[in-house]
Amino acid sequence: MKNKVKNQDIKIEHVSIDMLKPAEYNPRKWDAEAEKQLKESINRFGIVDPLLVNNASGREGIVIGGHFRLAVFKSLDIKIVPVVYIHISDIEKEKELNIRLNKNTGEFDWDMLAKFDEAFLSDVGFSSEELDGIFAMEENPEEFDLQKELDKLDIKNIK
Repeated sequence: MKNKVKNQDIKIEHVSIDMLKPAEYNPRKWDAEAEKQLKESINRFGIVDPLLVNNASGREGIVIGGHFRLAVFKSLDIKIVPVVYIHISDIEKEKELNIRLNKNTGEFDWDMLAKFDEAFLSDVGFSSEELDGIFAMEENPEEFDLQKELDKLDIKNIK
């Protein structure tokens, strides 16, 4: 499979946390236990995973990957954080990368995910079962009727 994105050397920069802004569309959520675990990890090992941040014009400083870590860094009063900058000028591609990163490792706010287009979520890897959980199901779904289905196929129910 051919890579569509030109490979670049990854460069980690250390920047002021005040330069970073969470993406307004980010559906990632976490709970107190996850926050406790991440704080413990940071206290034991330091920051080992840089944030992924956009540096495209008009999107400078927008966090694409690492919202949870950003929130925890702020709660720990960390002032300088490691980032990897990526240039994505198309906001839809930025959103796609955010969702793909969260899909791999995160837990979602399902109400926020429901604001995304269903086809978009399907394209980034959500199964039909997951999509059913995100988008409201019919209040009175049609009940399966075996005899009705057999009749459609002209199959006699043998007892």
